[in-house]
Amino acid sequence: IPTAGLLAQVMIAKYADHLPLFRQEQIFGRAGLAIPRSTLASWVGACGVQLQPLVDALREVVLEHNVVHVDET
Repeated sequence: IPTAGLLAQVMIAKYADHLPLFRQEQIFGRAGLAIPRSTLASWVGACGVQLQPLVDALREVVLEHNVVHVDET
């Protein structure tokens, strides 16, 4: 069972640092941790399910405004 810190590390590496799961698998392997990519993917999916209520709440707040600005550069 992964800790919250490990899940946060995997998610931040994947989405903020753009580090694919196969590279994370290799990094963990070099550290002596055999965590298959399929396991990492399962954790990412489970985190997504748990974070969905937050996504929904944020969407609601954003869409309450008449104008929404994004910078997609």
